[in-house]
Amino acid sequence: MSHSHEQLHEQPHKHSHSHSHSHTKDMSSQRIGWAFFLNFCFTIIEFIGGWLTNSTAIMANAVHDLGDTLSIGSAWILNKLGKKQANSEFSYGFRRLSLFGALFNGIVLVVGSLWIMSEAVPRLSNPVMPETEGMLLLAIFGVCVNGFAAYKLSAGESLNERILNWHLLEDVLGWVAVLIVSIVLIFVELPILDPLLSIAFTLFILVNVVRNLWGTLKLFAQSSPDAGLNEKVKIRC
Repeated sequence: MSHSHEQLHEQPHKHSHSHSHSHTKDMSSQRIGWAFFLNFCFTIIEFIGGWLTNSTAIMANAVHDLGDTLSIGSAWILNKLGKKQANSEFSYGFRRLSLFGALFNGIVLVVGSLWIMSEAVPRLSNPVMPETEGMLLLAIFGVCVNGFAAYKLSAGESLNERILNWHLLEDVLGWVAVLIVSIVLIFVELPILDPLLSIAFTLFILVNVVRNLWGTLKLFAQSSPDAGLNEKVKIRC
C-alpha cells in the first residue's frame, strides 16, 4: 500500500518535469523563429537598399546577413527535428542533417562573397560615391533590427541560441562600421571607404566560411570531430 502511495507522488513529478522541459524547448524554438524572420525580412531590405544606395559595403553586409539567416533557419529546423526520435531510416537520429545545412550555407556564402569581390575590387581604382543619407538610414535600421534579434535570443539558455546570439552581435558591430563610414562620407568625400569596407567584410566572411567548410567536409569524411564542432558548424557562417 505504501509502495503505491509513493508511485502516486512520483508520477506527477515526472509529468511536470517533462512538461517544463518541452515548454523550454518550445520557447527556444519560438525565439529562434523570431530571429529568423527578422533577419530574413531585413536581408531582403539590405539587398534592395544596397542596390538603391550604390553601396558595396551594404551589399557585403547583406551577404553576411544572408549567411546568418540561413544559419538561423538551419538551427530552427534542427531545433524542431531534434524533438523527433530516431527511426529505422535515420537510426542515429537527425543531428547529422545539420552538416548538409552547413555545406549549403558555405557554398551560398562563397558564391555571394566572390560576387561582392567582383563588384568592389574594380571600385578601388575608380571609386563611386554611394548615396550617403540612404546608407546612414539603413545602418541605423540595421543596428536596431540586429540588436533586437540579439536581445530576443539573449534570454535563451541553449547552445544554439548562445552561439546565434554572438553572430547577431557580430552583425550589430558590422552595421556600426557602416554607420561610422556613412557619417564620415557625409562630411568628407572619400568614396574609396565604401569598397574598402566591403572587401574587409567579405574577407572576414570568406575566412570563416573556408574554415567551417573544411570542418564540415572532414565530418562528411567520418573524421573525429573537434570538441564542439558538431554544434558550431551548423550555425557558423
